[in-house]
Amino acid sequence: MNANRRMTSEELLQELRAALDANTGWVPALCAPSGPAGLPADAGLSAVVGRLLEFASAPEVPAPLAPILQRAAEAADMALVSEGAAMYGHLGAAYAYLTQARGLVDSDDL
Repeated sequence: MNANRRMTSEELLQELRAALDANTGWVPALCAPSGPAGLPADAGLSAVVGRLLEFASAPEVPAPLAPILQRAAEAADMALVSEGAAMYGHLGAAYAYLTQARGLVDSDDL
């Protein structure tokens, strides 16, 4: 992706879905095999919010990640009741929280 181009709302939602994807998502991989399942690639935003909440409270999720996933869920939830720039901002915040959580996973600081 061009570093100077902002992601669209749909691209941000796609990134959230990708993190939660049932087959390739990094969030479900944290909880496999007994934690919450991932989502299908075409899941709607309300399903993304619900699954983020499930992962945030799953005992299999490392404790430092739980509050970050909770904040991602809250931001995505706000996107459900927003439109335009506000919706974009909430989706961007949710994406930023997931990026932060992924950074912790990748750094092995858990």
